[in-house]
Amino acid sequence: MLDFWLPMVLLFVAATVAAIAAQRKRDRCLKYFNREPVMILMQSGKWLWGRFMAYPKAMELVFENPEADESGHSKASYVLYTPEVDGIKKILQSPPAAGTKGYETWQKETQRIANPSLLRRFRRWTWNIFNTLRDAISQSLGMIIGTMKKSTPMGKVSGADKRAGDIGNTLLGTVPNAYEPVLEKYLGKQVVVEMLEDGEVIEFAGLLQEYSGKYLLLRDVAYQPGIDIGTLLPDRFDVIFPRNKALVRHCLN
Repeated sequence: MLDFWLPMVLLFVAATVAAIAAQRKRDRCLKYFNREPVMILMQSGKWLWGRFMAYPKAMELVFENPEADESGHSKASYVLYTPEVDGIKKILQSPPAAGTKGYETWQKETQRIANPSLLRRFRRWTWNIFNTLRDAISQSLGMIIGTMKKSTPMGKVSGADKRAGDIGNTLLGTVPNAYEPVLEKYLGKQVVVEMLEDGEVIEFAGLLQEYSGKYLLLRDVAYQPGIDIGTLLPDRFDVIFPRNKALVRHCLN
């Protein structure tokens, strides 16, 4: 009896962990802006702003001071779903005001990015090794599940092996797997990102903090949004660029 229920309990626990992991999954660039005030420029030229909330397949902007519109509705948030997320041109977050404690923290964080500690380097190296061996790990999980199916009554449960395989893939999929040697080499360095805007190539220079399969995150980028939101805007931002619209072209000395 134990031979039947133990694998099933393990399968249930794994399914629960996979569901929680998938629900909490965030893009590793977007998570740095999570719960922070941002400005989003859409491909259409429309600007959106609010407190940024990242979800696995959507984004939400929460308004600080919602006001009633012409219809009389006081809208407290704005949700972007997958097709609209693909239309994002830039996501901007302004650094704290100079002279504040927040600005000092921001400066120290920027310095840590440019000069990572040995621990940060080792952790990054470990993730890269895992990503390199991802396929081998996936195949190993499949072999273990196959062996369990043959050697225990679990094999009598219809679809158990397929479900276990799906769980393994979900767990592996929650780990960032975008690895590019060139971008990895440029992490923590000043780089130039190119974007095509109105038929013209525009360059943006900044500190490359992170990249993922969909985004590039640069710190301290010179940019003027050219929009009036009722407050004086800085001329430098931390910026997330979608990789389908921007690419790292140069590394600076």
